Amino acid sequence: MLATARQIYSGNTAAPQPTFNPNYRYLRVAVGEQTVFMVLGYIDKRPEGAVEVWYSGNGEVVRLLDGRLVGTTGLSTDWRNVRFSNLPAWTGDANGAPPKAYQRERDMMPGYRFGIRDQIVQTPIAAPQQTALAGIAAASLRWYEERSVSHPASASLPPARFGVSQAGGTPRVVYSEQCISNDLCMSFEQWTPSPPAPVAAASAGT
Repeated sequence: MLATARQIYSGNTAAPQPTFNPNYRYLRVAVGEQTVFMVLGYIDKRPEGAVEVWYSGNGEVVRLLDGRLVGTTGLSTDWRNVRFSNLPAWTGDANGAPPKAYQRERDMMPGYRFGIRDQIVQTPIAAPQQTALAGIAAASLRWYEERSVSHPASASLPPARFGVSQAGGTPRVVYSEQCISNDLCMSFEQWTPSPPAPVAAASAGT
């Protein structure tokens, strides 16, 4: 799996499309001008739900619980562990759903900052005009913003955005924009590689 991650890693937006292995699942991560394709390593079963553990070719690790960041490893700033209280599910009509609140507690490195508490408010929003989406139209998703209302305001992070697909009848986050710190923000897109182009058969008699 790690060998596959190294093969498809791309640190340049102008790089050609990498070769994907159909046996793996992928996550397209955009950080500023840089794009990285991560490989799903495994699913970590926890009482609060299934955590997807993604690996990059350079060894960075991202952990997502139902689309939300619950841990990172190898970044300039890491969330080593994240805990939630009263976490809302991605259900209901986004356009008419009232705001929902929950609590998040996170441990950050470097600096050994543990137990940082955020009060988060989730609000339905219209499809944004500007995103880093590359494989699906923004208008086809339901959108939510999650904003920290913690005090002091200087400790709050920029708001996160989540695009939720209703395909198959089960709400699922397929795109998000989340910040680990005020100067480290990323987008995550569940990535389905295009099937390889069919090889044209040789003309008869050639």
